[in-house]
Amino acid sequence: MPLPFALDRIESWQTARRRAGRMLVALDFDGTLAPIVEDPGRAALPPATRAALERLAARPDTDVAIISGRALEDLRARVGLEEIYYGGNHGLEIEGPGVQRVHEGAAASRRRIAACAELLRKRLSSIEGVEIEDKGLTLSVHYRRVARREEAERVRVVARAACEGREGVKVTEGKAVVEVRPDVDWDKGRATRFILAALEAGAGTGVVAIFIGDDRTDEDAFRALRGRGDGVVVAPAPPPDTAATAWARSTEEVVAVLEALAEPG
Repeated sequence: MPLPFALDRIESWQTARRRAGRMLVALDFDGTLAPIVEDPGRAALPPATRAALERLAARPDTDVAIISGRALEDLRARVGLEEIYYGGNHGLEIEGPGVQRVHEGAAASRRRIAACAELLRKRLSSIEGVEIEDKGLTLSVHYRRVARREEAERVRVVARAACEGREGVKVTEGKAVVEVRPDVDWDKGRATRFILAALEAGAGTGVVAIFIGDDRTDEDAFRALRGRGDGVVVAPAPPPDTAATAWARSTEEVVAVLEALAEPG
């Protein structure tokens, strides 16, 4: 059965929110709220997106969380909204109203992540366009700006070879990026459930949830919400193997979803 458009699900989500009394809307940042750009350092939240997030977060029955591979400080600086939840480094560090958490196992792996970063700086120094971003708890090797396809593939191979198999770290991939993370049982799905648990403890009742994202790492959140919420994948066409239950075609459609959920109802 084909995935429904997210905009066609608005009424059912509004109904679920009314019945539960509270909803969590969690989102990825790059490719979901902010358009993908060649230089990750230049990614920015469009004014219309910021306005929609502000309106949604102002609802007394709706909480907003942004869970990204970016470092927490970087994420907060780019979004700049108060009274919402932030999950940096794939949720290894979380801050929000009444919540402040850094995963202990991730904090213990800082030296190993730094060692991988130093090794990759040496091995990839000759490739123009590669960016090695040490985010403290995780490491991202970006190759979107590497012009030649064979050189981009070399970045992937070298990054995996240098870091895979090292004690205490694991390697995953996203869109034009290799991620080196602590080898702990944590991901965006578990981070979303952690925030949900905090909300439910405060509210004394169940909270319905939606997670909107565009990357492979967001699939963990889609799977985590099965049976208690919905995952929305952002893509020109739904990936055949996605765990999402709805889809949006672009960051512009994500804004439309946020605006609709912010409306009375």
